[in-house]
Amino acid sequence: MSTATAAGPPEPLPADWVLKRTKDNTHFYYYNMTTGESTWTKPAPVIDVTAVAELAGQILSSKKEKSSSSSSKRPHESSSKDRHSSKRSKTSSSKEPKEKDTGPTPSGKVRVLHILKKHTGSSRPSSWKEKVIKRSLSEARSELSELRSMILSSAPTSLISTFKSLASEESDCSSAKKGGDLGFFEFKKMKRNFSEVAFKLSVNGVSELVETSSGVHLICRLE
Repeated sequence: MSTATAAGPPEPLPADWVLKRTKDNTHFYYYNMTTGESTWTKPAPVIDVTAVAELAGQILSSKKEKSSSSSSKRPHESSSKDRHSSKRSKTSSSKEPKEKDTGPTPSGKVRVLHILKKHTGSSRPSSWKEKVIKRSLSEARSELSELRSMILSSAPTSLISTFKSLASEESDCSSAKKGGDLGFFEFKKMKRNFSEVAFKLSVNGVSELVETSSGVHLICRLE
């Protein structure tokens, strides 16, 4: 430990600290008048944390004021940026695809009979009748159109029975075993274009050909 000699001049000390001589007048030492602490080593200055924090706050406040003042002097620049931003937003939104307005969903349930003719483009081109369906879309349409003509040419009192009979023999849907009867269903249970036609049909009405990913359909609404 190094010591301060009597020949050395005293240096500025932190608050409450003083420089004293030893009793034999040969050395100096440091003494704290508040705590009674003594040391040969010069005490380090105490940092006033509160004062430092206040100073930092003043500096930050000063920077904010300058920034605010600078922004207020450039209104045209800010306005220009806003206009460019608005243009980009409009351009971006105009490129986004608009969702198709499908309208409100009908409530309640309907019951229909249907005949399905699958083709090579169907989502699952196989049925209880054929393991691999090889007919084309145009062939499926043609076959179903012939069945529709047969149904509509029957007497009104036998229209339903005729439809069921043809469905049980010709439909590629598993509902064929029930004469094409799908039972009651809500609008959302079936594919939308199928449901739209089914819900618009009058009782005992027969639809035009309806195409879905499953194939081509003929629909008859029941009570």
